[in-house]
Order: sequence, then structure tokens, then C-alpha cells
Amino acid sequence: MFESALVSLLIFIIVYLFIVLEKHHRAVITMLGGSATLFLVFKDPIEALVRYVDFNTIFLLIGMMIFVAVTKRSGLFHFLGLYSVKFSRGNVFFFFLSINFLVALLSSFLDNVTTILVFVPVTLVVCDTVDLDPVPFVISEIISSNIGGTATMIGDPPNIMIASAAKLHFLDFVLNVAPAAVLVFFVVMGFLSIVYRRVIFKKVPTEVVKGFDPRRAIVNKKLFYLSITLTVFVLVLFSLQKVLGLESFEVALFAGFFSLAFLNKEEIEGVLKEIEWGVIFFFIGLFLVVGGLEETGVLEKISALVSRMSGGKMERALISVLGISGISSAFVDNIPFTATMIPVIKKLAILSPENFSDLRPLWWALSLGACLGGNGTLVGASANIIGTSLVADRKHITFWDYFKVGFPVLLISLLVSGVYLLFRY
Repeated sequence: MFESALVSLLIFIIVYLFIVLEKHHRAVITMLGGSATLFLVFKDPIEALVRYVDFNTIFLLIGMMIFVAVTKRSGLFHFLGLYSVKFSRGNVFFFFLSINFLVALLSSFLDNVTTILVFVPVTLVVCDTVDLDPVPFVISEIISSNIGGTATMIGDPPNIMIASAAKLHFLDFVLNVAPAAVLVFFVVMGFLSIVYRRVIFKKVPTEVVKGFDPRRAIVNKKLFYLSITLTVFVLVLFSLQKVLGLESFEVALFAGFFSLAFLNKEEIEGVLKEIEWGVIFFFIGLFLVVGGLEETGVLEKISALVSRMSGGKMERALISVLGISGISSAFVDNIPFTATMIPVIKKLAILSPENFSDLRPLWWALSLGACLGGNGTLVGASANIIGTSLVADRKHITFWDYFKVGFPVLLISLLVSGVYLLFRY
């Protein structure tokens, strides 16, 4: 058993190191690690696939990717961005708040990268038209997307993983994590308003604002109204899934393939090509690598260490999980970190059942830390890298440029989240 534990730990370290260094595609890295784990650690590879690969997460991701790709084709996201400009009536500060609110809101239901890809180009058009520095808007939108993604079960991959592992539902996150995300959003917006006060406290001439017509963003009217209707319907299903006895992946797959039914064959082929298969395989490989750690007892030893650090007290465990996950996720991908922490938290209930009979507060701490941690550095989340690359032809945002704003935002977010967790649980 010792040799198997050593092998699984070595595979995990090598995989994690290559993910951090980003020297190769992360899907290839994790699948090689997962394949090696199947070959060298597990006695029954088929049983390992069934036991450790979370297919609820896999199918949920596929369904939501399809749904988002179809909705994007309707022009709904672009419409919302232009509408926020009209709604601000030339008040740059109001536009700053409204566009960030929209980004956060949509990121709570869509992939953060998708939201950034939709809103940053719209923001750049607005800033070019009214002669504004786009950097404050782009950085704030990146930050808002990560905060918004924290609020719901489907907003960020770590939450999807946590929900599946802990048998939590959409409404559980809305009632427990969303209030903290809302508090963090408003506090962070106050901080960013001070940081960027020289840019955002301006007034744009009315005639310029009148040139923006949200209706031009509607590419397909039928698909546009269908997307709105289906989005509302899907949110209702997610909210009632506990009552209806539905799994998250069932709702997501239905939404994705039902929306596909309204496209022609060529459009369907285009949507299917947009599915990020690299992300799907990344998850599968990662589940197997972490499964190897669990199979060989490595995670049980880590859980025992966390339990000793907490002194058997939920309050100390909450702050430990929140702080460690928040700081770690600022420098390394939050997905493998979450995959590692999930079985660690599960083991706490086994090692110390009298102190950790209810693990839900720890799940919320992990969710807040892992998701909000992405704001800390330029490499903390995929949305950060993509958002800054979109503005690169206007201004290069260095690691330090982002860090000066992002890391204080992370510390503020963790402070607000910590107070919320201690006060509520």
C-alpha cells in the first residue's frame, strides 16, 4: 500500500506541477496522469472509472456549454451589454456599475470565460467611442465575473464539483453562497470605485449615447426570444430540482439539446464544435488522479492533519478552508485544488464525527475560497487571461498591473466572506 500511495502522490505532484507551469495543454497532462493512475494504482480500472469519475459534473458541463453556445448565437448577451450603455444615459460611473452588475449576474449562470468574451468587446467599443481608458473596465469585469460565478451552483466549475460531491442543489447555493457573493460584490465595487475614480467619474455627451442601439445586436429574433424563455425555464427547473427530484445534469442536458432542436444542421455542427472537449477530458483525468490519492489513503492523512489544525472546532476549520483555498486558488488552478479538497473535507466527518457532523458550512467555505481566489492574480482564472488578452492591442496589462488591484480585492473578499461564515454558521 505504501508503494501505491507513493506512486499516486508522485503522479499527482507531477500533474499539478505541469498544470501550474502551463507548458502543455492541461487536458493532455491530466489524461496522461489519469491513465498512469489507472495502470499503476487501481487494481480494477473499470471500477475506478465508475467510482471516481463524477459523470454528473461531466454531463452538466456538456449541457451548459451547448446551451450557452446556442444562446450566444441569438445576440442576447450583446444586446444586454449595449442596453446597459443606453440605460446609463452617459453617466460613466453608472455604466461602470451597471456593466459590472450584468457581468456578475450572467456569470452566475454562464461560464465566466463566455461572459468575458461577450462583454469585453462591447466595453472596448464603448470606451473607444467616448475616449475612455478601457483597462479599469476590463479588470473590474474580470473581477465581477469571478464574484458572480461564486453565487450559484452552475456559475463556476468548483461549485459544480462541490454540488455533485456533497449532493447539494441549485437552491442550496442560492441561499447560502449567493448572499456572501452579493456582499463581496458591493464592497469590492466600492473599493474599485476609489481605485479608478479618475476614469469612471465622468459624463459622456448625450448624442454619443443615442448612437448605441441594442436592437442591432439581435441576430435572430426567433432564437432571441426563445433564449430568454428557455433561460427563465431552466432557472426555474434548477431552483425546483430538489422538489422535482431532478439531477443537475438532467436539467442541463435537456436545456442544451432542446435549444439545439431550433437550429439547422450546419448551425448544430458549429455549436457541437464549440464544446470545450479539452475541459471535459481535463475533468475526467483529474478525477482519476485525485481518486488515486483517495484509493491509497493519502487524502485520509491530509484530512487528519486538517482536523488537528482545526482543533476539532468548526470555526477554525471554516477560516482554514476559506483562507487556504482562497490564497492557493490565486496562484494555481482552482479546479484541481477543489478536486483535492473535496475528499479531504469528506474525511473530516469520518475522523471527527462529533465535531463535523454537518459539513455544509465547510462546503460553503471551500466554494467561496476557491471561486473568489481566482481574482488574486493574473493567472488565477481563465477569465483573467482571456480578458486581459482582449485589451492587449490597446494596453498591455502585466502580472504586476493586475496584482496591485486583484490581490487587495481577494483579501477584501476573503475578509467579508470570513465574517459572513462566522456570523451565519
